[in-house]
Amino acid sequence: MARARRALVVVLMMLCVSPALPAVAAGADPTEVFPIVVDDLSGPVAGKPLVFAATLVDSGAPAPGEVLSLWVQPSGSADFTEVGQATTNAAGTASLSTVLDRNAMVQWRFGGSSARAASSSTPYVVEIAPALTRRANDLTLRRGQRLVVRGRTSPAKPGCAVELWRGELRPLMVGPKPVRLARSTVRADGSYRLTRRFHRHLRARIAVVIPACGDNGRGLSAYLGLRVR
Repeated sequence: MARARRALVVVLMMLCVSPALPAVAAGADPTEVFPIVVDDLSGPVAGKPLVFAATLVDSGAPAPGEVLSLWVQPSGSADFTEVGQATTNAAGTASLSTVLDRNAMVQWRFGGSSARAASSSTPYVVEIAPALTRRANDLTLRRGQRLVVRGRTSPAKPGCAVELWRGELRPLMVGPKPVRLARSTVRADGSYRLTRRFHRHLRARIAVVIPACGDNGRGLSAYLGLRVR
Protein backbone atom coordinates (compact mmCIF):
# COMPACT_ATOMS: atom_id res chain seq x y z
CA MET A 1 0.00 0.00 0.00
CA ALA A 2 1.10 3.59 -0.68
CA ARG A 3 1.00 4.48 2.97
CA ALA A 4 1.30 2.42 6.10
CA ARG A 5 -1.75 2.14 8.29
CA ARG A 6 -1.48 1.65 11.96
CA ALA A 7 -4.22 0.91 14.42
CA LEU A 8 -4.99 3.64 16.85
CA VAL A 9 -3.36 2.86 20.21
CA VAL A 10 -4.50 4.63 23.36
CA VAL A 11 -2.25 4.15 26.40
CA LEU A 12 -3.56 5.10 29.82
CA MET A 13 -1.50 5.12 33.00
CA MET A 14 -3.82 3.98 35.83
CA LEU A 15 -2.45 4.38 39.35
CA CYS A 16 -4.01 2.60 42.34
CA VAL A 17 -4.46 3.93 45.87
CA SER A 18 -4.25 1.45 48.75
CA PRO A 19 -4.06 3.61 51.89
CA ALA A 20 -5.48 0.91 54.18
CA LEU A 21 -3.01 -1.80 53.19
CA PRO A 22 0.45 -2.26 54.73
CA ALA A 23 1.89 -2.83 51.25
CA VAL A 24 1.62 0.95 50.65
CA ALA A 25 4.24 2.79 52.64
CA ALA A 26 3.33 5.93 54.54
CA GLY A 27 4.21 9.07 52.58
CA ALA A 28 4.03 7.32 49.22
CA ASP A 29 3.83 9.59 46.19
CA PRO A 30 0.27 10.70 45.27
CA THR A 31 -1.27 8.59 42.56
CA GLU A 32 -2.44 10.09 39.27
CA VAL A 33 -3.90 9.06 35.91
CA PHE A 34 -1.87 9.88 32.80
CA PRO A 35 -3.77 9.36 29.53
CA ILE A 36 -1.49 9.17 26.48
CA VAL A 37 -2.88 9.02 22.94
CA VAL A 38 -0.76 7.64 20.12
CA ASP A 39 -2.49 8.22 16.79
CA ASP A 40 -1.60 7.87 13.12
CA LEU A 41 -2.57 10.29 10.36
CA SER A 42 -5.61 8.35 9.23
CA GLY A 43 -7.43 8.16 12.58
CA PRO A 44 -9.97 5.55 13.73
CA VAL A 45 -12.65 4.55 11.22
CA ALA A 46 -16.06 2.98 11.83
CA GLY A 47 -16.08 -0.78 11.50
CA LYS A 48 -12.31 -1.24 11.82
CA PRO A 49 -10.78 -2.81 14.97
CA LEU A 50 -9.19 -0.41 17.45
CA VAL A 51 -6.58 -1.55 19.96
CA PHE A 52 -6.63 0.03 23.42
CA ALA A 53 -3.98 -0.51 26.10
CA ALA A 54 -3.60 0.44 29.75
CA THR A 55 -0.83 0.16 32.33
CA LEU A 56 -1.69 -0.46 35.99
CA VAL A 57 0.79 0.98 38.48
CA ASP A 58 0.76 0.49 42.25
CA SER A 59 2.83 3.00 44.25
CA GLY A 60 4.96 3.73 41.21
CA ALA A 61 5.61 0.09 40.26
CA PRO A 62 3.93 -2.01 37.54
CA ALA A 63 1.16 -4.32 38.81
CA PRO A 64 1.24 -7.62 36.87
CA GLY A 65 -1.40 -10.34 36.96
CA GLU A 66 -4.36 -8.03 37.58
CA VAL A 67 -7.55 -7.87 35.54
CA LEU A 68 -8.49 -4.61 33.81
CA SER A 69 -11.79 -4.03 32.03
CA LEU A 70 -12.53 -1.67 29.13
CA TRP A 71 -15.80 0.29 29.25
CA VAL A 72 -17.36 2.29 26.41
CA GLN A 73 -20.20 4.81 26.28
CA PRO A 74 -21.15 5.41 22.62
CA SER A 75 -22.43 8.85 21.67
CA GLY A 76 -26.16 9.03 22.40
CA SER A 77 -26.02 6.33 25.08
CA ALA A 78 -26.67 7.11 28.75
CA ASP A 79 -24.47 4.36 30.20
CA PHE A 80 -21.05 2.76 29.93
CA THR A 81 -20.92 -0.87 28.75
CA GLU A 82 -18.10 -3.31 29.42
CA VAL A 83 -16.59 -4.58 26.18
CA GLY A 84 -13.92 -6.92 27.55
CA GLN A 85 -11.28 -7.79 30.13
CA ALA A 86 -7.54 -8.39 29.95
CA THR A 87 -4.82 -9.38 32.44
CA THR A 88 -1.77 -7.17 32.92
CA ASN A 89 1.61 -8.56 31.89
CA ALA A 90 4.95 -8.25 33.69
CA ALA A 91 5.08 -4.57 32.74
CA GLY A 92 1.60 -3.99 34.18
CA THR A 93 0.12 -3.52 30.70
CA ALA A 94 -3.07 -4.99 29.26
CA SER A 95 -4.65 -4.47 25.82
CA LEU A 96 -8.00 -5.08 24.16
CA SER A 97 -9.40 -4.72 20.66
CA THR A 98 -12.93 -3.56 19.88
CA VAL A 99 -14.94 -2.06 17.00
CA LEU A 100 -16.80 1.26 17.24
CA ASP A 101 -19.10 2.90 14.68
CA ARG A 102 -19.53 6.30 16.34
CA ASN A 103 -17.81 8.63 18.79
CA ALA A 104 -17.54 7.26 22.31
CA MET A 105 -16.31 7.89 25.84
CA VAL A 106 -13.79 5.24 26.90
CA GLN A 107 -12.65 4.25 30.39
CA TRP A 108 -10.38 1.56 31.88
CA ARG A 109 -11.41 0.11 35.26
CA PHE A 110 -9.62 -1.99 37.86
CA GLY A 111 -12.03 -3.73 40.24
CA GLY A 112 -9.43 -4.28 42.94
CA SER A 113 -7.89 -7.46 44.35
CA SER A 114 -6.75 -8.89 47.67
CA ALA A 115 -3.55 -6.87 47.41
CA ARG A 116 -4.71 -3.67 45.72
CA ALA A 117 -7.58 -1.20 45.88
CA ALA A 118 -9.92 -0.51 42.96
CA SER A 119 -9.20 2.36 40.58
CA SER A 120 -10.20 3.70 37.18
CA SER A 121 -8.89 5.98 34.48
CA THR A 122 -10.36 9.34 33.61
CA PRO A 123 -12.94 8.86 30.80
CA TYR A 124 -11.80 10.27 27.47
CA VAL A 125 -13.38 10.79 24.04
CA VAL A 126 -12.49 8.79 20.93
CA GLU A 127 -13.73 10.28 17.66
CA ILE A 128 -14.72 7.75 15.00
CA ALA A 129 -14.80 8.73 11.34
CA PRO A 130 -17.45 7.20 9.08
CA ALA A 131 -16.12 4.78 6.49
CA LEU A 132 -16.33 6.19 2.96
CA THR A 133 -16.38 4.35 -0.35
CA ARG A 134 -15.78 6.29 -3.59
CA ARG A 135 -15.67 5.54 -7.29
CA ALA A 136 -15.43 7.78 -10.36
CA ASN A 137 -16.99 7.44 -13.79
CA ASP A 138 -13.61 8.22 -15.35
CA LEU A 139 -10.31 9.51 -13.96
CA THR A 140 -8.85 10.55 -17.32
CA LEU A 141 -11.05 13.33 -18.68
CA ARG A 142 -11.15 15.67 -21.63
CA ARG A 143 -11.49 19.38 -20.95
CA GLY A 144 -15.16 20.18 -20.41
CA GLN A 145 -16.02 16.59 -19.48
CA ARG A 146 -17.87 16.10 -16.21
CA LEU A 147 -16.35 14.13 -13.36
CA VAL A 148 -18.88 12.10 -11.34
CA VAL A 149 -17.88 10.60 -8.01
CA ARG A 150 -20.29 8.28 -6.18
CA GLY A 151 -20.04 6.37 -2.95
CA ARG A 152 -21.59 5.47 0.37
CA THR A 153 -21.03 6.22 4.04
CA SER A 154 -21.02 3.71 6.89
CA PRO A 155 -22.79 4.33 9.15
CA ALA A 156 -25.25 6.16 6.91
CA LYS A 157 -25.07 9.93 7.47
CA PRO A 158 -28.30 11.25 5.88
CA GLY A 159 -28.44 15.02 5.63
CA CYS A 160 -24.73 15.47 6.35
CA ALA A 161 -22.59 17.49 3.94
CA VAL A 162 -20.22 15.61 1.63
CA GLU A 163 -17.44 17.33 -0.30
CA LEU A 164 -14.93 16.62 -3.06
CA TRP A 165 -11.47 18.12 -2.51
CA ARG A 166 -8.25 18.46 -4.48
CA GLY A 167 -4.98 18.38 -2.56
CA GLU A 168 -3.54 16.86 0.59
CA LEU A 169 -6.03 16.86 3.48
CA ARG A 170 -4.22 14.70 6.03
CA PRO A 171 -2.63 16.42 9.07
CA LEU A 172 1.05 17.38 8.92
CA MET A 173 1.26 16.78 5.16
CA VAL A 174 2.75 19.53 3.00
CA GLY A 175 1.69 20.74 -0.43
CA PRO A 176 -0.47 23.35 -2.16
CA LYS A 177 -3.50 24.59 -0.28
CA PRO A 178 -6.43 22.14 -0.79
CA VAL A 179 -9.31 23.31 -2.98
CA ARG A 180 -12.93 22.23 -2.62
CA LEU A 181 -14.30 21.08 -5.98
CA ALA A 182 -17.90 20.11 -5.21
CA ARG A 183 -20.38 19.81 -2.37
CA SER A 184 -23.55 17.79 -1.89
CA THR A 185 -25.64 16.05 0.80
CA VAL A 186 -25.70 12.41 1.84
CA ARG A 187 -28.98 10.67 0.97
CA ALA A 188 -31.15 8.69 3.40
CA ASP A 189 -29.51 5.38 2.45
CA GLY A 190 -25.99 6.73 2.98
CA SER A 191 -25.20 7.19 -0.73
CA TYR A 192 -23.90 10.40 -2.30
CA ARG A 193 -23.05 11.89 -5.70
CA LEU A 194 -20.58 14.68 -6.47
CA THR A 195 -19.94 16.31 -9.87
CA ARG A 196 -17.45 18.80 -11.32
CA ARG A 197 -16.43 19.98 -14.81
CA PHE A 198 -12.82 20.89 -15.59
CA HIS A 199 -11.86 23.34 -18.34
CA ARG A 200 -8.06 23.29 -17.99
CA HIS A 201 -5.32 20.67 -18.08
CA LEU A 202 -4.85 19.19 -14.64
CA ARG A 203 -3.16 16.43 -12.70
CA ALA A 204 -4.32 16.09 -9.11
CA ARG A 205 -5.16 13.83 -6.21
CA ILE A 206 -8.79 14.05 -5.13
CA ALA A 207 -10.63 12.72 -2.08
CA VAL A 208 -14.12 12.80 -0.56
CA VAL A 209 -14.66 14.39 2.84
CA ILE A 210 -17.56 14.36 5.28
CA PRO A 211 -17.09 17.11 7.90
CA ALA A 212 -17.82 16.10 11.50
CA CYS A 213 -21.56 15.51 11.70
CA GLY A 214 -23.90 13.90 14.22
CA ASP A 215 -22.23 11.10 16.18
CA ASN A 216 -19.09 10.87 14.02
CA GLY A 217 -15.94 12.86 13.44
CA ARG A 218 -14.65 13.94 10.05
CA GLY A 219 -14.46 11.22 7.41
CA LEU A 220 -11.83 11.12 4.64
CA SER A 221 -11.81 8.66 1.74
CA ALA A 222 -8.78 7.14 0.08
CA TYR A 223 -7.35 9.32 -2.70
CA LEU A 224 -7.90 9.01 -6.44
CA GLY A 225 -5.53 10.20 -9.14
CA LEU A 226 -7.21 12.54 -11.65
CA ARG A 227 -5.97 13.69 -15.07
CA VAL A 228 -7.63 16.26 -17.32
CA ARG A 229 -6.15 16.30 -20.85
